[in-house]
Amino acid sequence: MEARTGAQEVLSAAVVARNAHLEAGASLLLSQVLALQSSFAWGHRFARRARELFTREQDPDGLSDAMLTLSYLDSALGNENLAVRAAEDAAAGAHGIARRPAAGLNYRGVAAAWGGQYCSAHGVLDAACELAPEDAGSRAAVFQPLANAGFTEVLRCAEMRMRGHRVDLSALSNLLARQWALVKEGAAGSLVSGSADPGLFLLEFASCFLASRTGDAEGADRHYLGCLRRIPRLPETNWMQALLWWARLERTLSAGEVLETTVSAARLVGAAEAGEHVPMKTLARRLAAEAQANLATAPSEYATWFA
Repeated sequence: MEARTGAQEVLSAAVVARNAHLEAGASLLLSQVLALQSSFAWGHRFARRARELFTREQDPDGLSDAMLTLSYLDSALGNENLAVRAAEDAAAGAHGIARRPAAGLNYRGVAAAWGGQYCSAHGVLDAACELAPEDAGSRAAVFQPLANAGFTEVLRCAEMRMRGHRVDLSALSNLLARQWALVKEGAAGSLVSGSADPGLFLLEFASCFLASRTGDAEGADRHYLGCLRRIPRLPETNWMQALLWWARLERTLSAGEVLETTVSAARLVGAAEAGEHVPMKTLARRLAAEAQANLATAPSEYATWFA
C-alpha cells in the first residue's frame, strides 16, 4: 500500500508541474504496483497513459517498459491477442531496433500459456531463457522465464488431465530441476523487476503440484509449506493467492481426503473470483468441478492418470 501511495503522490506532483516525462514514469510505476496487487483494470488505465506519454516524449525505453506492463495486464484480463501484440511491440523500438527481446518473449509466453497455446508458450519461453542474460545483464535473469515455463507446463498437465488424457510429467520435472539448480547457485533473479519472489512462489507451487501428482506426500507437504512461507511476500490481493488453494486441492485430492478436498475446491474458486485475473477464474471453476467429480476416486486410481 505504501508503494501505491508513493506512486500516486509522485503522479499528482507531476501532473501539477505539467512534467509529461515524470508523469509517464509515475503512471508506469503506479500501473506496475496495481498489477502486483492484481488491480488489473486500473493498472491497464495507467499503463495506457504511460504508453501515450512515452510516445509523445519520444522515449523508446520507457515505451518498451510500458508495453511490457500492458502485455502482462492484457494477459490477466483475458485479452490474449492484445497481450501478444504488446509484448512484440515491447521488444522493438519505434524503428524496429531490438530493445527488450527476452522480456518481450517472456510476456509473449505468459500470454500464450494463459491462452492455452502451450507449445507456442514453451517455444518463446525457451528463446527468452537463451536471451535473458544478454537482455538483463545477468545469468540470474534466466530464472523468470524458466519459472513461467514451469508454470506453463503445470497448466498443460492440468488441462490434459481435465480432458481425460494420461499425463507425462517428465518435462515438468526437468524444468523444476533446472529452477532449483539456479536457486541453489543463488542465481534466481528477474528480467524486468527487482524481486524474484513471484518466481520463487511459482517454483514452490509447481513443485507441490508435481509431488502431489506423483504420490510423493512428503514432498507435497514440504513444498506446500514453502508456498506458505513465500505467499506473505506477495500482496494479499495478488492472484497467486488462489494458487495456494490449488496446491492444497492437489494435496487433499491425491490423499483422497473428501471433506478437505471439498473445502479446498470452494476456497480456490472464492480466492480466484475475488480477483480480476480472468483466466485464473475460469481455471479455478474447472479445477473445482473436476475435483468434485473425482472425490470418490482412490489415491491409487488417481495416480493412474499420470504416466
